[in-house]
Amino acid sequence: MAQYYRGYLEDSDMTVDTEFDIQSDAFMDWLRAHSGVRISSKISLRDLRAQQQGRGVIASADINEGDVLFSIPRSVTLSIENSGITEKIPEIVELDHWIGMIVTMMAENKPDSRWKPYFDVLPKKFTTPMFWSKSDLEELNGTTVLTQLGKDDAEATYKDVVLPIVKKHRDVFGKIDHSIDAYHRMGSLILSYSFDIEREGQSDENEWDGDENEEEKLVEELPAVEESDSDDEGVSVEAENEDENDALNGNDEDVIEVEEEEDNDDDQKFLKAMVPMADMLNGDSDLCNAKLFYSKENLEMRATKFIPEGSQIYNTYGDLPNADLLRRYGYVRYGKTKNDVVEVETQLVIDSTAHRLSETHLKKRIDFMIEVDQEEDEELLDDYIQVSISSSAIPTSALLLTYILMLNPTAFRNLRKQGHDAVQSITRKELKSEEQRELWTAIIKKKLAQYKTDIVTDENLILETPPNRNLNLRNAIEVRLSEKRILEAAVKKVREWKIKDKKRRKEFSTRPSKRGKN
Repeated sequence: MAQYYRGYLEDSDMTVDTEFDIQSDAFMDWLRAHSGVRISSKISLRDLRAQQQGRGVIASADINEGDVLFSIPRSVTLSIENSGITEKIPEIVELDHWIGMIVTMMAENKPDSRWKPYFDVLPKKFTTPMFWSKSDLEELNGTTVLTQLGKDDAEATYKDVVLPIVKKHRDVFGKIDHSIDAYHRMGSLILSYSFDIEREGQSDENEWDGDENEEEKLVEELPAVEESDSDDEGVSVEAENEDENDALNGNDEDVIEVEEEEDNDDDQKFLKAMVPMADMLNGDSDLCNAKLFYSKENLEMRATKFIPEGSQIYNTYGDLPNADLLRRYGYVRYGKTKNDVVEVETQLVIDSTAHRLSETHLKKRIDFMIEVDQEEDEELLDDYIQVSISSSAIPTSALLLTYILMLNPTAFRNLRKQGHDAVQSITRKELKSEEQRELWTAIIKKKLAQYKTDIVTDENLILETPPNRNLNLRNAIEVRLSEKRILEAAVKKVREWKIKDKKRRKEFSTRPSKRGKN
């Protein structure tokens, strides 16, 4: 029987437990053998497969806020820089950092790799949609999980970029699995486990409050190591001596926590790295009680609150919607939908609004909105428009988009003459109209029509589909049902708009203008 947890599958048959334990022990022995690795005696690594959580870290004694749970030197992390891959494949530095990291992990996943004990405890099978069958993926129709999955793009990159490197460096990849499946697996591991760590020498003391000697910062959690996709038996992690906790916590005054994530798209400032032991923590955004910090030399997992003996220690992926959790990590939080959103395709909105405009006239309006986006920091033309249960139904930027598209030629020409400040001055109250109400009701209905089923059907299906019977279907139902409920609530809010002047707006009149130009 297979157990499911945190994005991957693992057999739970007792016949594999011996190998499970051996690999767990070997991983911990390997980790402790590195100079500078320190692990608190207050934590232990446990087998949580019975709870469908794989490996997990448990407090074996009371842990105080700020206690260091473990400290891992940067030299132990797996990254392009640490692997030495650039000596064998110099052109790897020219690749997109993400692709370069995948190639690095493919090259390091070999019997004589420095990180072999670490690879041995990483998952080999995943429950993310990237690995679903075609029929299972159809259950996600309507959700943005499919449009953001990027499987076709990933496989094109493998064919056009990665394979030529593999063929050129057969001395590196000759006896290593370099198949498309290996490529997807390494990409999924990076997506699920990697951290974005500030490169050495890139710290900017102006980015936080503190004196010049404060050197430690909270590590970026991209994609955030939340629930561990690991599979440990009950391996006890012992400290090397009784005084280790004092040594671990000796530099508390130098620790600085970055409250917000940095710009993780900046490859010059950040590098992707796999951090052994950090990914042994399971994750829960509600129960999170530990954070990863970094300094010039080390990465430290610290308790962010008091953790009583016997409690599990959690990291978090952040407050992500279930659709993102499923796409990135292969699981959803059943019944927890407060963070869920629906991403309505901006192209759907444009197509529904601008059908009466010629291609030339539509382009003029799109160009104008691009200018507004760039100069006024608006978000009129993002790929998706987010609708959430807690929002005011339709974002103001989306109403502004449809407002500009609905303007008749004369009204648009006047707005363009007035410039970007005129766009900024339009209030949400002014954007609401009977025309907008009708339009957005129709757009939401079109979005609802993209889903495979209706709400009533899914409400019945979810009762008939426990996770242990059909995990993929259950997760798909959970995502699409929540999205449809959000859309239905949005329709209700739009219909309840209080519009002072219910007359048809002159600026939306479809009567041709005298000049007939946009």
